[in-house]
Amino acid sequence: MPFDFFDGLGFLADLLSVDLSFKSSLNTEKNSKYSEKSKYTTEIWSGSFLVMASVFYFIVFKNPMPEENTQTLLICILASFLLSFIVFFCLYHLGLFYFKNLSKLLLFSISLILLNISIVLIVYFKLILSDN
Repeated sequence: MPFDFFDGLGFLADLLSVDLSFKSSLNTEKNSKYSEKSKYTTEIWSGSFLVMASVFYFIVFKNPMPEENTQTLLICILASFLLSFIVFFCLYHLGLFYFKNLSKLLLFSISLILLNISIVLIVYFKLILSDN
């Protein structure tokens, strides 16, 4: 039977969520503190994605680009959309792509798409074109 990639990722997620504590009273106190701290996890992840994307955009666009790079720019954006949808698909199958309201979904999705666009642009313009 061939190895299923999503089963392997699901197994790793199960291993990370294993509770190794033996005292249930401390465990419930820890869970209540964790739930209070994890109220804004979507906003924290989205904010960190946006900060990283803005730094990467600054690195890529600090020098003016020639006009013939518009087609290359569009291809990089389309490739990063494809990469983003693959990430969303993997998160959905792992059960991690669930949001309580639409604004959190849009914030997370847009910030991840912008991060992927910036990563593809920095890989293309700084790593691939710098070798030529």
